[in-house]
Amino acid sequence: MPRQAQQSDSDPRQPGAVISLRIEDINHEGQGIGHSDGLTVFVEQTVPGDRVEAVIERRHPRYATARLSRLLEPSGQRIEPDCPVAAECGGCTMQAVRYDAQLQYKQQQVENALNRIGHLSLAKGILQPIAGMEDPWHYRSKAQFPVAGSWEHPQIGFYASRSHEVVDSTVCRIQYPVVDAIRETVRHHIRTWRIDPYRELDGQGLFRHLIVRLGYATGDIMVIFVLTGDGLPGQHELVESLRQCVEHSPTPELPPLHLRSVWINTNRKKTNVIMGPDSQLIDGDPWIEEEILGVRSRISPQAFFQVNPRQTTVLYQTVMDMADLHGNEQILDLYCGTGSITLQLAREAGWVLGIESHPAAIADARINAELNGMTHIEFTAGRTEDMLPAWLEQGVSIDLVVLDPPRKGCEPAVIDALIKLQAPRIIYVSCNPATLARDLALLHHDGYQVQRVQPVDMFPWTGHVETVVLMSRNEAGKA
Repeated sequence: MPRQAQQSDSDPRQPGAVISLRIEDINHEGQGIGHSDGLTVFVEQTVPGDRVEAVIERRHPRYATARLSRLLEPSGQRIEPDCPVAAECGGCTMQAVRYDAQLQYKQQQVENALNRIGHLSLAKGILQPIAGMEDPWHYRSKAQFPVAGSWEHPQIGFYASRSHEVVDSTVCRIQYPVVDAIRETVRHHIRTWRIDPYRELDGQGLFRHLIVRLGYATGDIMVIFVLTGDGLPGQHELVESLRQCVEHSPTPELPPLHLRSVWINTNRKKTNVIMGPDSQLIDGDPWIEEEILGVRSRISPQAFFQVNPRQTTVLYQTVMDMADLHGNEQILDLYCGTGSITLQLAREAGWVLGIESHPAAIADARINAELNGMTHIEFTAGRTEDMLPAWLEQGVSIDLVVLDPPRKGCEPAVIDALIKLQAPRIIYVSCNPATLARDLALLHHDGYQVQRVQPVDMFPWTGHVETVVLMSRNEAGKA
């Protein structure tokens, strides 16, 4: 048996060492994967098929991380990144990969997780081809820009990979052009009013983050200034400048744009958490609105909402197709957030209950139900792992469970309760193929069969993939 690579004093592959290797694969974070004498090496900004020279940065017993030093032989799947700061910015880790190849890797990522982690042998046709985008640019409806530097030279961009160093830029092609225009308006205001950006090192400075949210179907714009104080010098002048900026930033694929909501969020803590607990509305309405498949939703400053509206339509339509509702079903929607999927289900079901741990999200969900005139829908606030077992004791028959948990997947108590509930069908929406496969395996062991798997590319130019899975209960019992 070959010996596993081990770190030792005599092993030259230590931090600072230069190695050459062929990139064989890519992981969910967009890092290229190669091997050096049995040692797995992760190299950012590389593409499968590349032959590269790389510098070891961190060494662990079984793997190492490295940075690209020299491209010796480019892969046929490599392209020139469209973004001028792609090599420094930590946002789009797959900008050097052809889009069709990105889709292939994401499809393979889902298949590998189901096979290797879930040990699920899927019949032909169950795993569907990934739903990609015809135009994978200008898709994000939310931007969070950290602000750094000085008032003379404010840096407003995104963090570099695996650091909190801000990579300054003026254009981001996965955002809509109006977002870049807003960024430049704020940059000008910082210089004009000599506003100090926040410094993470000592916790000094006023302006921490600029957040922009956009309604793809409505043209609504929300701007949030995250500050260490309660106010911004010249804030009323800035609001007027932003209003003019938005109204004079026509974007052909969007409705007429208008600045609907401007907030100041105060975060005085020395923390990596972006937003603080206190927000004040300084102009307009407390929300913006979005519409997906005919359902209108109000989005407040801290509300979770999918950031790719075009692909959200694909995602939600996939859920509805799998649900195949006939008007009388009783449904549980777990980890429901602000109720965006819950409301879609309620359009065609008899009754839906949404469960979510964040009370603010539940408050938004109830407003959204009222906004759409839906009365056969309920929402309750509480942790799913606590609420579902308690609710199970009521003995209400459920026809379908829909769940969209965070990246870590479901807590064991949730899986246990689902197995006891024995709903005929489950639809699982996941942003993490690994935890999805783990949870599906547990459900499969206790009588559920995977009927359909649909990957959806919600985040082009990154390694992330969303997946929707339909499971049905095997009446004969355990698999």
